[in-house]
Amino acid sequence: MPAKTNKLGPGTLTIGATGTEVDFSCQVTAAHVDWTADAEDPVQVLCGESVPGARTYSAVLAGTLFQDLDAAGIVAFSWANKGQQFPFVFTPVTADAATVTGDLIVDPLSIGGDEAGSNMTSDYEFAIVGDPVFTPSTATGLEAEAPAAEAA
Repeated sequence: MPAKTNKLGPGTLTIGATGTEVDFSCQVTAAHVDWTADAEDPVQVLCGESVPGARTYSAVLAGTLFQDLDAAGIVAFSWANKGQQFPFVFTPVTADAATVTGDLIVDPLSIGGDEAGSNMTSDYEFAIVGDPVFTPSTATGLEAEAPAAEAA
């Protein structure tokens, strides 16, 4: 199978219930869903064998965004809704149609920057409640070519 790559964007990131969701896509410069595995130590049994420890997984929606300090911006949203749970939809590449959906916990974003005169950004990491749902792309990435017209 040949290698296939995808570039981030254009895509979307919305937070909130359908019909009241807020689209923060134009503020986002980096977005990714990251998994963490938490594995307990294996347990040795008398016969010398080892029983594997339990393994659990958790995920976060993380990345970087431009700070929008308007009343309807993502910083104000994060401060007003800190600790609250909202559904989200993350589509890394709209043309590809793959999505990640689920519920996340909003944490307040930082305000300010490290260098005067430069765009202010915030790194974010919102915990995902339960397992996010990945819906793979159904696009093949290949377009069928029209048959060549026959010479008359």
